[in-house]
Amino acid sequence: MYISPSSFKAKPIIWDFSVPYSRPHSTPVPQFVAHGESQCLPEVTPELIEAATAKHAACRKYSPFVTGRARIATVTAHFGKPQEHYRKAFQTHLLHALVHGTEIKVLCDPIVGDLWNKPAFILNLLTREMMKPEKERLEWIQWADRDTLILDQCRPITSFLPPETSRTGSWWRREDVQQPHDNTTNLLVNKDHNGLNNGVFFLRVNNWAIDLFTAILAFTHYKPEVPLPFTEQSAMEQVLNTPQFKDQARYVPQHWFNGYPKGGPLVFKERENLDGLDDFQVRRGDYLVHFAGHGDRAKALPEWTDMLEQMEDVWKKGRVQRDIGEEVKAFWRGIEAAR
Repeated sequence: MYISPSSFKAKPIIWDFSVPYSRPHSTPVPQFVAHGESQCLPEVTPELIEAATAKHAACRKYSPFVTGRARIATVTAHFGKPQEHYRKAFQTHLLHALVHGTEIKVLCDPIVGDLWNKPAFILNLLTREMMKPEKERLEWIQWADRDTLILDQCRPITSFLPPETSRTGSWWRREDVQQPHDNTTNLLVNKDHNGLNNGVFFLRVNNWAIDLFTAILAFTHYKPEVPLPFTEQSAMEQVLNTPQFKDQARYVPQHWFNGYPKGGPLVFKERENLDGLDDFQVRRGDYLVHFAGHGDRAKALPEWTDMLEQMEDVWKKGRVQRDIGEEVKAFWRGIEAAR
């Protein structure tokens, strides 16, 4: 099923406001956009903007990151009955976007059936972006399921991406800036114990991505005999295994941006002994936590967001337990060496 831009008739709801530092666009664009007739964007309060301004300053002073200048949007879906625990999780993404000057695009009303709204919405956005002049369109999107929340507001999305000539600035750490180079990576994703997990992934905005998500949406029509235990996620896994797509998708370690919790938020905050933690289980310094398969998200998400609001910055306090900076650089060096 192909979803054209004209078939998505509901007008986007646009929220725009100024932040006290520049964003990487040649022309002004709305930072937060809700697609659909419903309003599922949490309120961007003066307090949230003030918190983002303070966090931005703290990140520049204490963290090792330089925010790259790529045009990036976090993309997600929040339709159905409003639920407070998902709203609180979403606010961590809003804060991150304010800190780093990235965008948010959210689907507030379904356009197809059930979980297939994810690839349908992504394909819709891709076609909209590709109709823009190249200098104005997004370069990457980060998809994030609504049961995710940001743990480290200082780490920019660009810190995971391949270095390349099209990006102003650098994803490398301040003290070790490298020369950029071209890279054919179009997708960063990872696996868990069930195989592909597409709760969080990074996708380059280009024709390859349009072909990929067209194939995902069409999969059940052309391959009805193939079982899909995890619906669109399984379809995506099947399509990524085909010769057309497998060589430009990179599978990275799960703990980079799709870690799972172990223990409650206070355990995360106070834990000093890492014995018994698997690599995919989050610790201080990790970017994001995903509550995939969690039995009580309505309780867990507010507990974690409340804890994060009270926890002091881990870079400022020197309480980082995992910094993947060198690991990420080594990964991309290995990709380059294998070319």
